[in-house]
Amino acid sequence: MKIWFDADNAPHVLVMKPLAEELTRRGHTVLFTARDRSSTCELLDMYNLDYIKVGGTYRNSTVGKITGTIRRAFALRKAMKHWKADVSFGHGSRALPIASRMLRVPSITMYDYEWVNPSLFNRFCSKILLPDVITLERCREAGIDTDKVRFFPGFKENLYLNDVKPDPSIDSELGLKDEKIKVLLRPPATTAHYHNPEAEEILDALLEKLFNDPEVQLIWIPRTPDQNELIRGSHKAEIIIPAKVYPGPQLILAMDMIIGGGGTMTREAAVLGVPSITFFKGKRGAVDDALHNSERLQILPNKEEASTLHFRRTRLPVCSAEDSTINNVVDYILN
Repeated sequence: MKIWFDADNAPHVLVMKPLAEELTRRGHTVLFTARDRSSTCELLDMYNLDYIKVGGTYRNSTVGKITGTIRRAFALRKAMKHWKADVSFGHGSRALPIASRMLRVPSITMYDYEWVNPSLFNRFCSKILLPDVITLERCREAGIDTDKVRFFPGFKENLYLNDVKPDPSIDSELGLKDEKIKVLLRPPATTAHYHNPEAEEILDALLEKLFNDPEVQLIWIPRTPDQNELIRGSHKAEIIIPAKVYPGPQLILAMDMIIGGGGTMTREAAVLGVPSITFFKGKRGAVDDALHNSERLQILPNKEEASTLHFRRTRLPVCSAEDSTINNVVDYILN
């Protein structure tokens, strides 16, 4: 079979890489398209994955996002019309199922935050893959078409984190110091449709707390260049902005703590056993609930608690899953 993967965002590359490798091992042909934003193409280059670059950033408005998605869908159709894919796979890519419908290619989506708007996926996807901690009752509450839902075991992070190893070169390249508390901070996605401005208030309190701690090395991973304005000025803490893209899991393993306004890195850290804190203020998903209930993910509810946060280094074992996670997802793609 010919399988078309669309990497719409950088974290999708890590999810798709082991799936593409397993499909190739089974004798199938894989081709990527990629949206040129947030280091997506850099990660594909890092992992030597062949891809066609299609589209980039959208204007930061509802109309801009809708227009961008439709334009990218037509661009995807043009880029892939001669390849004759048998099936397409995305991790929440919205342009992919539209383009696939135009090309009469069955499209599968996978995601792990059930509160995104499912209308497009319900209409255009043949299957919707979700981690099994999201129940059918929760799917119905979120408006997901349960006839199309298929569950896979574990978390999406289990596809690529089970065997991840530290990369000592990251410590030397970033100048990390053993005697310092290394805190990676990822601000919230302020352009996302589910963003809650309260997260920015918590971020301000966190930055004030971190800036005034001379024992901290703050590793700042902005989502957009303008977020670097938040860390301008002189501070007691040492601030490090990586000059290049590093694989997220190896970067996490080099840290003592991960703090994020939502997204993949806090979940990756929780699965890897690295102290992980989220101050995401959108509607909480079942995956975050599961990680919180297992005491792997700390939830920071407000700016008052951010001001009194204690930094810690205690790690937990990796929350591993059986290889069936990859095989399960691959079987859904092929069947």
